[in-house]
Amino acid sequence: MKNKTFPKKEGYLMVEIFCAISISLIVMNIVTIMLKDSNNLVNQTDNRIEIMEQFSEMKSTIKRELRNSNNIKFYYKGNSIFLDNKFERIDKIRFSQFEDVKNGNPVIINREMFLSRDKNKIFIYYNGGSFEIGNYVVDMEVRKESKDNFSIKLKLNKNNNNFSDIINIRTRN
Repeated sequence: MKNKTFPKKEGYLMVEIFCAISISLIVMNIVTIMLKDSNNLVNQTDNRIEIMEQFSEMKSTIKRELRNSNNIKFYYKGNSIFLDNKFERIDKIRFSQFEDVKNGNPVIINREMFLSRDKNKIFIYYNGGSFEIGNYVVDMEVRKESKDNFSIKLKLNKNNNNFSDIINIRTRN
């Protein structure tokens, strides 16, 4: 009896194709997950940088406004807050400043700094208008350090990235 030889078929088996497709899908899924995670990390870093820059700007403005002020009063929901050595929540600061006039007679200007909780922004109000000094502020607290010193703690949040820091202010008046 003669050996029958079957002709050799060229190509791939169905099992080989399914294995190759499965491995390709797994590799693509891993790459997609890695790209998504790195994109989230970049977004978190951008948010963190943004709120730290906002804090820095607010810190310089708040220090400048309050350092040379007198008659500084703190409020929460319309009630005056008396400072002690622990942090108390506030939403408004009222203060007075001297403004030099050309004829040499100083004028006292009353100002108000307030936190708009629904907008997460801090504003300064004076002379019939207000201007924004910072975003992402969710809470503001104050504590008395000594007779002429107090600290303001700002809590900021942007897209679940929290940041909190303290501004130490020494009044000159």
